Amino acid sequence: MRMRFFSLVAVLLLIVACGCTETHIPTPQWMGKAPSFNADPGAVLSYFEGIPYRNDGAINRFGDFTLFADQERRFEKPGLNCSGFVVAASRYFFKHNYMLSNVTFDRLGDSGKDALNGQDWDFGYDLILNITEGMNRKVVLPFGETADIDGSNGMTLRGFGLHDKKAWKDVIASMHPGKIYLFSMSKPVKFKNYNLLYYHVGLIVPDKKGHLWLCHATTKAGVNKVDITQFGKLENIIEANPDTELGPRKILIIETAL
Repeated sequence: MRMRFFSLVAVLLLIVACGCTETHIPTPQWMGKAPSFNADPGAVLSYFEGIPYRNDGAINRFGDFTLFADQERRFEKPGLNCSGFVVAASRYFFKHNYMLSNVTFDRLGDSGKDALNGQDWDFGYDLILNITEGMNRKVVLPFGETADIDGSNGMTLRGFGLHDKKAWKDVIASMHPGKIYLFSMSKPVKFKNYNLLYYHVGLIVPDKKGHLWLCHATTKAGVNKVDITQFGKLENIIEANPDTELGPRKILIIETAL
């Protein structure tokens, strides 16, 4: 009886120990030592900064550079697109070794082949909400506005106008260290059966020195970051994403704790 008791205690201690063990995230191939889980958020951004842009480029949960659409592909040089960067960095921010298939899951069954609004129209919307699923999160909106994530979809929840500088000023004032902000930009389009497209994603990370780093992967600069407390830097991003006669571009920002 006594042996059974001690065996039960040993099993319980093992379960507790396993629960406290940090998730192992393999260091990406062809890159230097990855940041620790306790690293400053800026160190995580710096680790990925400078990686060249690769169309559809991602890192799988084993550390291989691959593609979202063809995860059997392997590359001997680093390369990420905007979504690939957000997933890769989020593994370190949230201490979770995301599978690519999980973060690209079609949340509402409203995209995919033969979908009414186009195959990948809300890819970026799904991505940032899949990454933050189960976390204490909220939509960041200006002027005290609120939104319900669970009662919304990519058509009804687009955030605020990307070109609204007053809204940006209010939103920036609400961002603080200890939080991380995932964003997805959307725009009206007209091709095939697409009317709206979530075309870009990235991260906004405040630090304790007063910087507010917007970090993303772009075709010309690869993974790069700018401090959007310097409003000229934010204006450059706004100007690179102009409104058109089809309608305004918007940005959806999701806040959660590091």
